[in-house]
Amino acid sequence: MKLDRLGDFQRTHRNGDLRLGHAGQTVRLLGWCRRVRNLGSLVFLDLRDRWGLVQLVANEETADPELLAKLKAVRSEFVLAAEGVVAERESKNPNMATGDIEIRLTGLKILNTAAPLPFPLEDEGVGEDLRLTYRFLDLRREQLQRNMILRSEASNIIRNYFRKNDFVEFETPILGKSTPEGARDYLVPSRVHAGEFFALPQSPQLYKQMLQVSGFERYVQICRCFRDEDLRADRQPEFTQVDVEMSFVRQEDVQALIEGLMVELCPLVGQQAVAPFQRLTYRDAMEWYGSDKPDLRCKVKIQDVTGLFAGSEFNLFRAAADSQGQRRVRGLFLPGEAAGAYSRKQLDELQETAKKLGAGGLPYAKWGKDGLASSFKKFISAELEAELKASLGIQGEGLAIFAVGTDDQTSRVLGDLRLRLARTFGLTDASAFEFLWVVDFPLLQWDEDEQRFVACHHPFTSPHPDDLDLLESNPGACRAVAYDLVLNGYELGGGSIRIHDAETQSLMFRTIGIDEAEARAKFGYLLDALSFGAPPHGGLALGLDRLVMLLAGEDNIREVIAFPKTAQARCLMTDAPSPVDERQLRELHLLQDAKQTYRVGAVFFESAEGGSPELRGQALQQISQMTPKQTQGLVTLDPQGQILDAQTLSGPTFEF
Repeated sequence: MKLDRLGDFQRTHRNGDLRLGHAGQTVRLLGWCRRVRNLGSLVFLDLRDRWGLVQLVANEETADPELLAKLKAVRSEFVLAAEGVVAERESKNPNMATGDIEIRLTGLKILNTAAPLPFPLEDEGVGEDLRLTYRFLDLRREQLQRNMILRSEASNIIRNYFRKNDFVEFETPILGKSTPEGARDYLVPSRVHAGEFFALPQSPQLYKQMLQVSGFERYVQICRCFRDEDLRADRQPEFTQVDVEMSFVRQEDVQALIEGLMVELCPLVGQQAVAPFQRLTYRDAMEWYGSDKPDLRCKVKIQDVTGLFAGSEFNLFRAAADSQGQRRVRGLFLPGEAAGAYSRKQLDELQETAKKLGAGGLPYAKWGKDGLASSFKKFISAELEAELKASLGIQGEGLAIFAVGTDDQTSRVLGDLRLRLARTFGLTDASAFEFLWVVDFPLLQWDEDEQRFVACHHPFTSPHPDDLDLLESNPGACRAVAYDLVLNGYELGGGSIRIHDAETQSLMFRTIGIDEAEARAKFGYLLDALSFGAPPHGGLALGLDRLVMLLAGEDNIREVIAFPKTAQARCLMTDAPSPVDERQLRELHLLQDAKQTYRVGAVFFESAEGGSPELRGQALQQISQMTPKQTQGLVTLDPQGQILDAQTLSGPTFEF
């Protein structure tokens, strides 16, 4: 098909903007054909651009034959330029923003054709691998276009918000230094410095601290970060974060600033954020919700009922009560008729889920139409039942489940089941936005594999002032001045007040097993900076991808990233990562070939120890310039094909 040229054709209106008020106007439109419908005397075409969809129509009895011929040649996703007159529809479409009007075609240009699509763009059931392979087509879908525009709008609001709050925007290096702690780095080999590597930034943490030492006081950056870690629905190997750092601030100042940003962002999607947000200590979050990022849309809380079973004949629970705090009995109650009517089969399936989470089993008690039913009913007296109801807040029908074990074990089991069952029983308000600050995190945790303490956040987080003395005497009990912003069960971002003096920073390094020599080698510039008048400072990093995911109402972060990686960290569209040429590996000092020796003769040249054809060709070129005194010899080459040694098997040597 011969294609038309765009020429001087210019759009007069965006497709999605046309309304009844434009009736009678001649318009010029550009876009893609969504679909064509030939209804005999009338031919309809839906034309799509970034701003929406509009219907074009031509009457076979009155339209120009050339126009009709072009119109009948059009297929889905052809690129078109259309001219026509806006008219009121006889049969309006209330499901389209432009459903009151149509464009009566007077001209049409076919600017490009389209091959048959690998999947229908309107089909919501297409597999993700196919969608990601043809991401350039997937991005034409209305949902993804809406998500990308939302992301752009959110980024603009963020930049404007920090600008009016007197922040300076910076760009920090992508090629940096690999440091211990945190996730695995993505490494970049240096061609200039053999055997040495840059690391892609997991976060610009130290750079933004340097900028506070430099006196800028308020730093912001929307930056790319990279972490080589296991992936999931809300995590990518490369991601974008809103990075913020401030001098002369307290934890409360950073939180108030971020709350103001959330208040401005939420109206983008018809939501409202009311500041100040609720604060919850890490200890209370784990105690009541079994998670350090609790979803407060579900109001059900985990309760400790260990003391109720101190004299019980139910051995499992009594043993926990007798363990002097080593093990506990914790439970939660899911109210409602559906919970009280949970079947034995459903309870068995729930028990299997609990076992996968590390529980030995899942004792339960439910109150339904027929009263109490329980896996340990024979041990529940009337008095104990009344105490259980009082402790768990039981009123009416519902299901109570219990976990026995350490704090970590019971939190893991009940924290997970709380969310699963809340969704099952409709106890979560899916339309709500529930913001929360989790504070007073542990500063350090013990690593059994390495037999040392490691930083829970990063080793630049300030210890809580009340716990500073514990850093040497009892590091595991030391709290951090750290805080996470949580929304609907997702961590939106985390931050802390930083260590701003070299002495405390050196103490922190020693506590996590980094001696003075290693600290100086890896963080010497930080220690130097802290010794030259570093101000008290702190900050926070928000995950932009995760924030937009929640604003868009998605449950997968890949739906708000233009070109994401799969769960296996691959780009299916470009087929990355992929092998590279051996020459590139040699230039980067990643391929270290052993030297190779070749037999040389007047009429032959063959490898004596193996070798590549490329090196053999280089050697032949060099050997042809020699003047041999004898017909046979040995030539040894280095990895770049240069001759290291040449000798005859007997007699005189080669002359160079």
